[in-house]
Amino acid sequence: MRITLKRRLQAIAVCLCTAGVLVPASGSYAAEISNLENQSSNLENTLDSINSELLEIGTKIAENENAIEAINGDITKTEEQLAIARKNEETYYDEMKIRIQYIYENSGEPILGLIFSAESLADFVNKVHFVQTLSEYDRNMFEELQQLRYAIESEEEHLKEQQEACLKLEEELSANREELNAKAASTSADLEALEAKIKQLKDEQVAKELAAAAKAAKEAEAAKAAQTTQNNSNSTSNGGNNTNSSANNNNGTSGGNNNYTPPTGNGVLTKDKGVNYFNGHRETYYSQKVLPGHGLNIPGRHVASDGTIRDGNGYLCLASSDYPKGTMVQTSLGMGIVYDTGCASGTIDIYTDW
Repeated sequence: MRITLKRRLQAIAVCLCTAGVLVPASGSYAAEISNLENQSSNLENTLDSINSELLEIGTKIAENENAIEAINGDITKTEEQLAIARKNEETYYDEMKIRIQYIYENSGEPILGLIFSAESLADFVNKVHFVQTLSEYDRNMFEELQQLRYAIESEEEHLKEQQEACLKLEEELSANREELNAKAASTSADLEALEAKIKQLKDEQVAKELAAAAKAAKEAEAAKAAQTTQNNSNSTSNGGNNTNSSANNNNGTSGGNNNYTPPTGNGVLTKDKGVNYFNGHRETYYSQKVLPGHGLNIPGRHVASDGTIRDGNGYLCLASSDYPKGTMVQTSLGMGIVYDTGCASGTIDIYTDW
């Protein structure tokens, strides 16, 4: 009983040393990773905002291009109308000049002849009124043609102002889009750099944890070897009594005595092999198809590609009566963490889906 207690104390001491090595490093990495992940989240939000602005600007540019196309069409129609109005004005003006020339040629004799050919006062008044009406009609028609031309010219000028405003808006939107594209590219590059740094830190964290766990396993193995040497030395010095004790210990092996040290080896546990000796312990597996293990608190529990059950960090899920829960143990299939007990001393059970 005294030897068993001593071994347990040594194992606990090794676990405490391992925890002391892992916690500060993990805490430091966790803080830095958390900080970088917060920065990454902020950059992702910024990138989403930039993409939303780019989408909005793209919509505005499309709408503005449609407006420019419509204005260009209106300008073309207005120019055609203006050309027709100018042509009509010139034609009527030429006709009016010919008419005036005809009426007033020969010092106005034709018009005077028309007036003085009246046979009565009423006829005289009517002919004077006719001449005045004709003159007024020409003047009004010419003014209407001019006003129509002025209106078309004014509309053309207004459309060209709209066209210029749309072209200016298009330049501003295009410049803004180029600026946002540059900002999006820069943000994406920063985000990729952060993600690469986060991955690097996580890989370093796992590597340090694995190295620390391997070191702890070697120290535990050395402690076990030293204890075995001490036990053998005590048996030799105590003579026959120790021989009987050794015999009792050998008999106790089949009963699961905690002093049993299984043979070591460097093989790999497989489904067909079933039992493997590695790094000073006996490896077996228990399948979730037979023993579901629903009561185990395993965060991120999943089936790995090799058929083993692993936690969210990729560690094997183990059962052991020699190590406290949460202890990292090196196995032939990789690094694992103890999540359950109930095994024989010296045995590591690996949770699988085999």
